Amino acid sequence: MPPVIIYITGFRQHAGKTVAALGIISALKKVIDPARIGYIKPVGQEMITLESGKRIDKDALILKIFSGIPDLDLEYLSPVRLLPGFTRKYLDAPNRQQETAKLKAHIQSALEQLAEKDVIIAEATGHPGVGSIVGLSNAKVSNLMKAEIVFLSGGGIGKAMDQLEVDLSYFLFKRSRVRGIIFNKVMPEKLPAMKQYINEELINSKLDAVGAPIRVFGYIPDLPDLSKPSMQLIYRRWAQAEALGDTDLEQWKLPCQDIKVISLPEKSLRRPAFLNAGDMVIMSSLFQTRSRSLLKFNKTLKAKGRGLGGLILTGGNYMDLDPQVKADIAASGLPGLFVPEHTAICEEKLLKIYANTKLQIYDKNKIMRIESLFGEHFDLDRFMDTMNIRP
Repeated sequence: MPPVIIYITGFRQHAGKTVAALGIISALKKVIDPARIGYIKPVGQEMITLESGKRIDKDALILKIFSGIPDLDLEYLSPVRLLPGFTRKYLDAPNRQQETAKLKAHIQSALEQLAEKDVIIAEATGHPGVGSIVGLSNAKVSNLMKAEIVFLSGGGIGKAMDQLEVDLSYFLFKRSRVRGIIFNKVMPEKLPAMKQYINEELINSKLDAVGAPIRVFGYIPDLPDLSKPSMQLIYRRWAQAEALGDTDLEQWKLPCQDIKVISLPEKSLRRPAFLNAGDMVIMSSLFQTRSRSLLKFNKTLKAKGRGLGGLILTGGNYMDLDPQVKADIAASGLPGLFVPEHTAICEEKLLKIYANTKLQIYDKNKIMRIESLFGEHFDLDRFMDTMNIRP
């Protein structure tokens, strides 16, 4: 029998598709030999370069490292890669249909390498329409693979149904096999209300599924740290930022907490009432005595456990940073960046990074929390029964 292909897609980019893939695989491994499970990211957008020089989607590498599936071959995990300039090259091609056919063939070839598996977890990219310009929207890819769709919705009651009305209608219009929903990143205090009101009866009364009713496989509570960026990630996302310290140190890999902007004079700032362990601090590099004072406070925090999450000094376009301040920050171990933007622009950019944070290949603690989360809140029996997966 051919493998059952589960296509995980969602209402937007950063809906938690990689988290869900890891969570579902961790649940399946409790009842299925991991060697019987496959994984593929058919269309990828965010690339990394391997030592061999090959470029693959970053999520594929995360799954290889953390999924526990043996012998995942990176050669086949990421068959279509939408690299910069890819779209224009496609649009300039004399025969676009032929180009789309080639891309589809890459996906089919990768699936053939997984033909001996019992279950394949396929991870979509971006929001439902991503890839449509090259003929590979998420609906078309799922249909090409003859996959069963698990859709990730956001939390909330009215908001969740609004999202499903738009996004699932798109997949159903394309005759895709939407089999189930996972409500992801639900505020813990809203879990009981979500389960009571946004249930299978309501969903199926509003939507016309193809071939079978839509099931609910879980209501996954939000864990804020899962979506918090590390200073290493922030540094990699920030063009022209100067790192003040060794970005490979463990402190640079920890999730940062709340963003705190300091604009008060040093003597007016009551830091213990304002700053907490793990917080991300933004302040102008103009007042360099304030930086030294902050380092003293960070040392006090570290003595109690964790220090601040990071420090971003702004204004590099119009001022210099004292070399001694740079050296002091590096010596303190506090992850620090010196950026060209002024404070308001810096905060705006940082908020965007916070809103679009993905798992990184060093996030071992986050992976363990994901496995625990799905172990408690994902309905594995209902999932396996709906997808006709046998232990």
